[in-house]
Amino acid sequence: MSVAQVWRTEGALGAQFFFSLASSEGSTTEKFCSTLARELVQYMPELGPHIADAVKRNPAIIRSSFHDQIRTLVTAPLQHRQKRTILVIDAFDECKSGTQRRELLDSLAMAVRETRNLKIFITSRPDPVIESVLQPLSIKAQLKDRLHDVSHHDNIDDIASYVHQSLHDILPQDKRQQLVDKANGLFIWASTACRMLTSETSLSPPEDIYDRLISMDQPGAIDSVYNLVFERIDPEYYGVMCAMLALLLAAFEPLTIDDLDDLLKHSRVPGRAKALVQNLGSVLSVDRGTDQIQFRHPTLVEYLRRCTTAPVIAKHNKLYLNAVEAHGQAASWCLKRLKSPNGGLKFNICEIESSFFLNRQIPDLDARVTRLIPRRLRYASSHWLFHLAETDDKWRRALVRELEPITTYPYDLYWMEVLSLTGGVPRAILGLRSIVGRTGLEKPRSNLKEIRRFLMRFSVPIQESAPHIYISALPFAPKRSLVHIEA
Repeated sequence: MSVAQVWRTEGALGAQFFFSLASSEGSTTEKFCSTLARELVQYMPELGPHIADAVKRNPAIIRSSFHDQIRTLVTAPLQHRQKRTILVIDAFDECKSGTQRRELLDSLAMAVRETRNLKIFITSRPDPVIESVLQPLSIKAQLKDRLHDVSHHDNIDDIASYVHQSLHDILPQDKRQQLVDKANGLFIWASTACRMLTSETSLSPPEDIYDRLISMDQPGAIDSVYNLVFERIDPEYYGVMCAMLALLLAAFEPLTIDDLDDLLKHSRVPGRAKALVQNLGSVLSVDRGTDQIQFRHPTLVEYLRRCTTAPVIAKHNKLYLNAVEAHGQAASWCLKRLKSPNGGLKFNICEIESSFFLNRQIPDLDARVTRLIPRRLRYASSHWLFHLAETDDKWRRALVRELEPITTYPYDLYWMEVLSLTGGVPRAILGLRSIVGRTGLEKPRSNLKEIRRFLMRFSVPIQESAPHIYISALPFAPKRSLVHIEA
């Protein structure tokens, strides 16, 4: 049982948030406060009325400063609870932005000072922001760096227990112990090695894999293990594997098996998602609940990102992921999703019966979004701009014709509907800002600028109510603007 489960059983767990490099939402603090508020209501129902009242008094709180969000949604409601409350924040280092990490720590420190019974448990790999912010604070209980520290015997003992149990029927005890020693306190090294040795799809016998692992020069060098994982792939399929991994790496949130297969088909890459996961089961997994493909560890993401630099000398077994190509393929796929007659953008996509209600006043809005806005359309609406920004001029020029319908009436307004209903307006404004200065988009640039101005000027009514795109924002748009003229 994990420590979070123990605290939950005791009634002390208030909320938990898991950062993840594999997800656009999980690698930023955008949804941090709203997630904590939702889980506080779930784990401590007595706080529900206080949080609901706070949101009612300040409906635009999510657009307020991070400090204000923490105060309104977390610390103020917790003033009504006398017992201990623990917040768990896992993989803090996987929040991409150093500025966001610092702001989050400052806000959490403020929350602890203002809330007597609040405790916060943070896990992270070594991070300079944590050390610089928390080290001088007297309110911290403990700040320890024990990652990969072989002087802590429980680290080694945990790895030994895992290896001996996982490989009990595969290797004799002396060889299992040699793997424990070779891991040198790095659990991800041990777990990846064990999955390689127990893989049912491997063409190499465990003895050969063991010999390669033991022969590695540097103990605990995870890159060496990843090199071995990919070297064992049939050279005939190496190019396809690289193309598939590049698409997974380029994705701004995890793709499902079906998503990746659809993207591969669109991009004319002759691969199958399920086969990829089966052959790379030691480093990839599929979430049984969501069917999403996951990287097993952030060190793999970092390793793959280093592989996006083209090697000086091409080698048949040297991993190279063409990120520019992958983003271009993903951008094309997203634009196709947006325009699709089946499951694409359309008027009143969530079948809202009345414009008198704000989005938050529609009781079943979340269910409608899930049912009526397909997952791929939600992905495309949120991320197409960023894929377009991350590819090159050649791809952007090739996609101008596909881009034109999305930036003109009526699809531009239909897209705004999805943004309104999914909370995607701020990200869209950021994406439009990142794309308008890119080369290769000279023709649609004026439309993109107009849409950005429209979203920024009317961001409040658009975020508050999807129907008010048409009945409030559009009538008050400048009459000479392209958005107003076209509509």
